[in-house]
Amino acid sequence: MKIKCLSCHQEINVDHQAFSSFRGSLNCLNCGGVMEIQTLIGVLIWCYPLSGVNPDLAREPAEHNRYAGQKRI
Repeated sequence: MKIKCLSCHQEINVDHQAFSSFRGSLNCLNCGGVMEIQTLIGVLIWCYPLSGVNPDLAREPAEHNRYAGQKRI
């Protein structure tokens, strides 16, 4: 599975088995951008940028969707 970085649009390869059912932060190796993602059985469920948010949030483990209920721009 490949995910495009929301900051620089570079493709990130997440074919490893650990990302098959994953919920947490993903760093872009190209630009250093941080995204919060959730995958289930190899399918991307949601992805939100964390780079524009407080950097301390990017270091926390993902426990819930911090953007739930917010309007998408």
